[in-house]
Amino acid sequence: MEKENAEPDCAICLQKLHHPTQLPCGHVFCFLCVKGIAIQSKKCAMCRTHIPRDYFDHPILLEKQPLDEVDEDCDNNKHQWYYEGRNGWWKYEERSNADLEAAFTSGVSECLLLLAGTIYCVDFQNMVQIRRSDPTKLRRVKRDIPTFPSKGIAGIKRLDPQQETGQTGQDVRDENTNSLQEGNETDVINVSEESLVEVDNSSIESLSDGIRNITLQHNNAVDGSHVSSPNENDEPSSEDT
Repeated sequence: MEKENAEPDCAICLQKLHHPTQLPCGHVFCFLCVKGIAIQSKKCAMCRTHIPRDYFDHPILLEKQPLDEVDEDCDNNKHQWYYEGRNGWWKYEERSNADLEAAFTSGVSECLLLLAGTIYCVDFQNMVQIRRSDPTKLRRVKRDIPTFPSKGIAGIKRLDPQQETGQTGQDVRDENTNSLQEGNETDVINVSEESLVEVDNSSIESLSDGIRNITLQHNNAVDGSHVSSPNENDEPSSEDT
């Protein structure tokens, strides 16, 4: 009977489910374990069903902890470890936090963590978290009181019960210990009406005449230029790719 009533373990880490998260196929794993398989194989560890690319736009969290409950459970006599994210700090999840605190209080200089299938080294002297496979990937860490303002726990955004806001895939990719896809970020520039410049018709006509003159000169130059053979320009230029 005790085994039947016992909470199931995660099939990936073989530990008690921590922040249980359900995939579209129905299988449940720890949130960090789901992140790990989404990054590495992009398939469910049980049935091999493909994990949708936009899954983390609306992850299925089976235990949603409201904002006020998080603060009420905190004891300021204890310490919480945080890692830096975009525009704020994230709490390490409970098991990682316990490992960090135990290592720090024992006097060692660093602590190794396995987060979402990736090994990280937390350097207590420089207070940074470094990815073992790529030392250029690092972020600041800090040890503070549990009620220090944070964005959430290990990439799980704090849920405000008064707002029906969902966590986005961008939050997961940017703020978690690993990313689903790395690439250049695109800056979005908001243009206000005050920044728009009025152009009179005469300026537009002058610009149009200039463009027409350039086009005529280009066409005349092309008429007398060398015509390439079919195989001469098979390789696309950098502008074409």
